[in-house]
Amino acid sequence: MHATPAGSLVPLFDRLGGEPDASADGRVLDVDGLRHSLQLDLARLFNVRNGMSIAQFLGDAPTVLDYGLPDTLALSPQSAADLALWQQVLAHAIALYEPRLSRVSVRVAPDAGKPTAARVAIAATAMLGRQLCQVQFDVVLDDRAAQGATRCA
Repeated sequence: MHATPAGSLVPLFDRLGGEPDASADGRVLDVDGLRHSLQLDLARLFNVRNGMSIAQFLGDAPTVLDYGLPDTLALSPQSAADLALWQQVLAHAIALYEPRLSRVSVRVAPDAGKPTAARVAIAATAMLGRQLCQVQFDVVLDDRAAQGATRCA
């Protein structure tokens, strides 16, 4: 890993607890490290279910103990209303559980190759020290898992 004075590697629950710049072991991230860390944490977030309904998740104030997404199996990638709801759920989850990302834009669309899957395009900004890094995530959500790739410009 390339060490720079720009960013820090912080455990997930420490970030959620409000210490975004602290690093227990003093390691720092470069752009590739930031990209990899974000990719792993978003994959984890999108693959954990929290036991809440979608209405509860969007209406209540979920806590760190409610980490993850509500059950979205009832949402159809072929329904415009369901895609819009899915978009809200993902944007809300990112806002709650990934404090390193700001100016987040989430778009959910049907996957042309898989009628039971949805394609998610996420664009956001992350701080790497004092430098802004534009990140983009392409994720496929289906009934089994969320899988994706990350690019950092």
